[in-house]
This record gives sequence, C-alpha cells and structure tokens, in this order.
Amino acid sequence: MVTEPSASPSRLHLLNTVLACRRYYLDGASKSEIASELGVSRFKVARMLERARRDGIVRIDIDPLPDLDLDLADELARHHRIRGAVVVRAAGWTGDLQLAQLGRAAAAVLDDVLEASDVLGISWGRTLHALVGQLPRLPACSVVQLVGSVPTIQLQVNSLELVRRLAERATGPVFPLHVPLLVGSAEMAEALASDSMASATLGKFDSLTRAVVGIGAWAPGASTIRAALSDADASAVDAAGGVADIASIVLDAEGRQVRAAGLPERCIAIREDQLRRVPDVIAIAGGTDKVPAIRAALRSGLVHRLVTDEAAARLLVDA
Repeated sequence: MVTEPSASPSRLHLLNTVLACRRYYLDGASKSEIASELGVSRFKVARMLERARRDGIVRIDIDPLPDLDLDLADELARHHRIRGAVVVRAAGWTGDLQLAQLGRAAAAVLDDVLEASDVLGISWGRTLHALVGQLPRLPACSVVQLVGSVPTIQLQVNSLELVRRLAERATGPVFPLHVPLLVGSAEMAEALASDSMASATLGKFDSLTRAVVGIGAWAPGASTIRAALSDADASAVDAAGGVADIASIVLDAEGRQVRAAGLPERCIAIREDQLRRVPDVIAIAGGTDKVPAIRAALRSGLVHRLVTDEAAARLLVDA
C-alpha cells in the first residue's frame, strides 16, 4: 500500500508558528493572548508550540549556572558583614569570558529577588552589560537609570543603552536620564537636572527598592569618569585618596566619599545619601586588579550583596 506524503505546511502556517513561538518564548505572552492576536483557538496555539519543538523550529538549551564557591561566598559575606555574596569559580577565565560568568551569576541573583512591585535602579559598566545579556524575562518592575550618559567611545556600552535593554526584559515603566553624567560646573549640572524629563527620573531615586551597580577602579585607564576629567582634576581626586567609584560616587580606601575637583556636584547621578537609603544594593565586580576598589565599596556600607570571582574573593577575605 502506497500512502501519499503529508502536505507541506503552508507558508502562512509557518509564519504564524514562528510568530507564536516568538511571542510565547521571547515575549512571555500567554497562549490565550497569542490566540487572540492570530485569530485562532488557544488549543491550536498549543499544537503550534508543540510541533515547533518537535520539528526543531524551537530548540531549548539548559545553560547551567557558573561553578560557584559557596563556602568562600559565605566567608566573604561574614568577613565584610554584608547580606550575601556570590563567588564564581573562573580560574583561567579572562576578559569577556570572565564578564559573561559574572553577568550570568548576577542575572540569577536578580531573577531570584526581583518582584513586580520593585523600583530597580541600574548604573552602568561592561559587567552590567554582561548581566543584562543573560537575564530571563523579569517581573514588570520599574527601571530607573542612576547615572547620566557616560563618556565612552564604546557606543554599545553606555548607561542609556543598558537601561533600554534591561527594560526590554522587565517591560515595566522606564525612567531614562537623557543628560551627560559629568559636566563642567555644578551650575550646569543643576540647570540640566531641572529639565522636566531629567527631573522625573531624578525624582525616582528616593523610591528605589533595589539597585544594581558596578564598581570601578579609580586609576588611569580603568575609570571612564576619571578619563573624562582634566589632568589637574584627576590629580586632585588622586591626591584626595580616590580608589573606587560606584555610580559616579568616588570613594577612598576606607569607603568615604571623596569630594574634590568639584565632585560630586558636577555629576548628574544618584547621590551618596540616596544610594545609601536603597534597601538592597547588588554590586558586580571581579578581577584581582579591582580588589582595592571592591574593598573600599564594601567598607562604604553602600553594598548589601556582592557578585565577584574566586581570585578577588580570596584576596578580600585574606586582608
């Protein structure tokens, strides 16, 4: 007995299947929502999704978390009296690979704690860009940009792009900050901050329930904010003991804010007292070269949780 081969799916059916898969797996839409959009039944949408997985249109990979050192993380948290730490075993990993591991671990932390009622602030940095690239679909919380646009030639690594990408995962209200982070004078910063769009975002700083920040090392070639200062201003901050920056807040080795070269009044960003009032601040930073900066951040009391790598963690607990 010879049977006729099954008819190939129509192009329209394939298009609808791809649209259904994108809406379900990437956008988080329900089967009922997709059915309404496509004008079909919810059961047909379910069959589309099932066949898409069967036929290889959708492939699901389970990507495990990085290898974590739980004992070292507990020791680090107790040593520095913070709420918690995540320590990634990344021996031999450098550059983008190390950033990806830290970003993946931090994404898991954020996914675990974030709720729709949260108002989440985010600063900027390469590690935070690695974080948002690893995020799953998040609760529809508000997302607030904590610092103005950071001067950098890397257009894909900037504070505005970062908050946009994070907001795509959360889909809640977004509060961007369309002003530069660092300007020439306190008067100019005050004038720009009074703009209606900027002031709407700045006004959200006192409502933050969580924040995610990077930790920068205050050294030539290691700090974008430092690089944006004149040589004289950078030297003034150096002389005042600057070793770290968090969301434009410059700290000395003991975690005290450095006020030199007109900083922080020249910055359009969250203030030190505002960040200190945020109930849950998660910092992400790794690498042995950043240990002095991370230690200063931990001493400041601004950080409640830290995501870092094994090499940095060992130095932080040995000191």
